[in-house]
Amino acid sequence: MQLKNNFTERTRELFDFCYECWVCGKNHWNCLHHILGRVSNSPLNAAPVNNLDCHIGKGFNFEDNKRLLQKTYKYLIRVGYRLTDKDRAFMKKYAQYYKNGNINS
Repeated sequence: MQLKNNFTERTRELFDFCYECWVCGKNHWNCLHHILGRVSNSPLNAAPVNNLDCHIGKGFNFEDNKRLLQKTYKYLIRVGYRLTDKDRAFMKKYAQYYKNGNINS
């Protein structure tokens, strides 16, 4: 079965030099989590987390998702990622998560 909105190999490569689980801060992340679910495979919707300890069975609320989305954005810009039109559309659709985060799309 093919899942929709899997992350591309290029997206996975963007996080090759990230060593921190974005939920707990430990050096043990082992998957890219879709922050807002499988609504988009944009790198902006990805967060490196430890699947068992920090993702499965954990509930993420609006503030958790907002923090993860903003952290992803800042990380991607820091590593030189250039936003695509698809990324900008994602940010526009989910603008409420980027407010008060010192983020300019």
